[in-house]
Amino acid sequence: MARSKVRLFLLGGTITMADSAAPDTAHSSATGGVVPTVDAAALCRAVPGLADVAEVEARTDLMIASGNLTYAHALALATEINAAATAGNVDGFVVVQGTDTLEEMAFLLDCLLDIAPPVVVTGALRSAAALSADGPANILAAVTAAATGDLGRAGVMVVMNDDIHSACFVTKSHTGSPAAFTSPTMGPIGRVTEGRATLYAVPRRGAMVNIPSQKRLPRVVLLSASYGDDGFLLNLLAGAGCDGLVIEAFGAGHVPEAYLASLEKLVKTGPVILASRTGSGPVFRETYGYPGAEIDLISRGLIPAGILDGRKAKILLTLLMMNKVAADGIRAAFESWTF
Repeated sequence: MARSKVRLFLLGGTITMADSAAPDTAHSSATGGVVPTVDAAALCRAVPGLADVAEVEARTDLMIASGNLTYAHALALATEINAAATAGNVDGFVVVQGTDTLEEMAFLLDCLLDIAPPVVVTGALRSAAALSADGPANILAAVTAAATGDLGRAGVMVVMNDDIHSACFVTKSHTGSPAAFTSPTMGPIGRVTEGRATLYAVPRRGAMVNIPSQKRLPRVVLLSASYGDDGFLLNLLAGAGCDGLVIEAFGAGHVPEAYLASLEKLVKTGPVILASRTGSGPVFRETYGYPGAEIDLISRGLIPAGILDGRKAKILLTLLMMNKVAADGIRAAFESWTF
């Protein structure tokens, strides 16, 4: 039986990092600590049994910390994955990158890709120099999932610590634990066990977005409400000419009354999305009626983000604006995430 063909894209991150004192001075650091050093081919060679799971085409596209990844990187990657899936010569895809922005990359790809082959994003919490590096196990589990054809129906997945998460729900919830990635709203959707990837559930997905053709990136700001805030930053934004705003509100969708005047100005200049800073559960729509609560904010023109947290809402809004989607279309796209 022919092995599945899996294309692996390496973008960098902790999984590639080794001691900066290593002989490879091209990636050395004057400050000490681990730095990107290990390329895709070397990563795959360090995974026992990988060749038995799939025929892996491993590429080193980038060797950077994930905080330096941009929309341009993600859109180029989405375009290539979409083209390869359309051509039909690849059975699955694995994206390997740093975990700092792994959830953003996974969700961005999930918004853009409507393809049959599985797409899996993975990384590591411990560097290649660590005593118990988790990178090899995560790559093996990710390739196993990517080589399991029917997993593509779940959309883009994150596979870490043998858990399979939906890109819609996953978040990094710990700074260093190998089990850092969790899905507070629904939990993992599957698991890799004894060399097999199995789904427990197929999540409902919101509206898809076309891969944007325009290069201009709208200036979308993410702001989180905080205790005792007098609205200073929001007041600055109201006069700064930002294109859109996502506000992570308290609880079910509530902000201080000090925000209201600035929000009324901002909704006249661009979309303002109302998310929750709690990290789990939907924004409410019709429970609380005091000034600054969700009923009041929606009546002022804010758009509820549904179950999306602020980071994912910012990505969706950015992609919609890059596609020049009108206000009604933006509202409808976020409405599709209300469940």
